[in-house]
Amino acid sequence: MKEQEFKAVVIGGCGTVGSLMARVLKDNGADVTVSDLSTDSPQINILEEEGIKLNLGEHDETILKNADVIVVAPSLLQNSKLIGKIKSVTGADIISVDEILSTCKVGKPVVGITGTNGKTTTTWMLKNILNLSGYRTPEHKLKMQGNTELTPSFQARLDGDIAVLEIGTHGNPDEIKNCALKSEVSIGIITNISKDHLSGSHNFQDYISCKREIVDVASCLIFNADDPVVTGFSKDTSNKIFFYGIEDMALEIEAYPEIRECPLCGKKLEYSLYYLGHLGVYKCSCGFKRPEPDVKAFDVKNDSFKLVIGSNTAEVKLRQAGVHNVYNALAAASGASALNIDFNDIVRGIESFEGVKGRFQKVDIGKQVIIDYAHNPAGVKAIIQTLIREKPETSRLIVVNTVSSESGIAGDIEIAKILKDADVIVVASNASRKASSEINVNNHVILTESSKKGSKIGTLGASKAQVGESLNLAINEAKKEDIILIIGEGGVKYSSEILGKFKN
Repeated sequence: MKEQEFKAVVIGGCGTVGSLMARVLKDNGADVTVSDLSTDSPQINILEEEGIKLNLGEHDETILKNADVIVVAPSLLQNSKLIGKIKSVTGADIISVDEILSTCKVGKPVVGITGTNGKTTTTWMLKNILNLSGYRTPEHKLKMQGNTELTPSFQARLDGDIAVLEIGTHGNPDEIKNCALKSEVSIGIITNISKDHLSGSHNFQDYISCKREIVDVASCLIFNADDPVVTGFSKDTSNKIFFYGIEDMALEIEAYPEIRECPLCGKKLEYSLYYLGHLGVYKCSCGFKRPEPDVKAFDVKNDSFKLVIGSNTAEVKLRQAGVHNVYNALAAASGASALNIDFNDIVRGIESFEGVKGRFQKVDIGKQVIIDYAHNPAGVKAIIQTLIREKPETSRLIVVNTVSSESGIAGDIEIAKILKDADVIVVASNASRKASSEINVNNHVILTESSKKGSKIGTLGASKAQVGESLNLAINEAKKEDIILIIGEGGVKYSSEILGKFKN
């Protein structure tokens, strides 16, 4: 498509997928006009910045008549009235998603990152390494995570040198495989696999099978050596595999240990060390054991570690603390190493990475506030483990729980048990309220009035009103030396705006 400019009109181009189709066509040499009945969309500024023309509030027949090709957003393909109108005024070809994906080739290395936790941080840390090394990474620029279905496939086709894609799943078979195939993933990273995202009729083995699908697509694989579920995938692939893992810790931690079964024989694994949940050093009597990592972390502290890749060694300082962020750094370093990025650039990229909004995000209101997206047991373990280590003995940890777990009441109860290490718990969501009533809680628990009402929408466990009430109570409860931790998607979505009125 880059050889000859042609006129393309994208119907419904202000939507998520429509805007990506328009941008991909623009990058492939088309003169693109977005035609949309909408006049208000977060994508409009992005389209204008990229030189895409706009026909908003109508579908101008003159623009349609002059088009060489009409592209229709998938959400509008079944609108027979609209399709009929287009056909009545133009003889141009009418195409949609499949035609663009098959015609516009990726033409660059693609890293696909999947797993249960750490995907987003690993993705952005690897991008930071690549950007500092002089490579451009295509961005979807959407105000959403955008890690399932079509978004990664179009992001891979946007202008850039190396694509780094977060690939998630709703637990449906072939979802990750199809996404990775359409995105032309060449390097696949699996961060970890835990039981936290189970929902509905899916069991853990189903979930494992979904995450494993990237193994069948990527020619180069990067596995967390400390996760026996992930390393179990190495037994049935001949592709190149890089392992990463922690070799030793320089601090004592509460690892919240979990047992896992051997992926070869099904027996319970024997652990000699736990680093976080089920991540650690393990073996089985059948011979299965933790593999030797290629990318290693030695002397791990809360916010630093020694990085070793081959003969290269460096002390690395993290801007965001926690064992989970050591794992994120190792995954990003492994991806960069597989792309032959200079070791010094890898270190520089990790140390300069400032984090992702909503992940250990600190807000200054005269009291210490941290917002974290932790919304499942593994995520909550990671953030509590970090803060228990960081906080002074004289300060209290006050947790505002806005979570409604994807795995239902079982996940909510597990989170409530993890929060035993907090000093005060402010219950914001209805799910966390029900969970706290199911267990014996010795902490000081503050039940909000609004948490009596359920407000779950997808993984959003708490409404703006519930988050607002819980934050007011937490701030009033907290002394200056205390730490207020807000966990869950509702906290991430609403807290920054609510906290604005408390800033000095």
